[in-house]
Amino acid sequence: PNPAGGRGCTAYDVVVNSGFFRTLQADPLYLEFFLTVAMEGLSEKYGVELELTGWRVLRNRKFLGSISAQNIRARPRPHIQELPG
Repeated sequence: PNPAGGRGCTAYDVVVNSGFFRTLQADPLYLEFFLTVAMEGLSEKYGVELELTGWRVLRNRKFLGSISAQNIRARPRPHIQELPG
């Protein structure tokens, strides 16, 4: 059934490393925990109210609509410099 009751709804794609996703799939409780944390993060970041139940992991699709290239931010590494004296 359509959770929006025939009305339109907004979908958010969450990009997850494939190895980590296999770990999540192996443990339904861990998957639910991860998705709850991800949805709470989206809710806080974008100021939207999300329903924490009724989520779905797509089985035969990796995403809805079109997906754009993703960049992974690298954490800056500390620069070690030897000072004279």
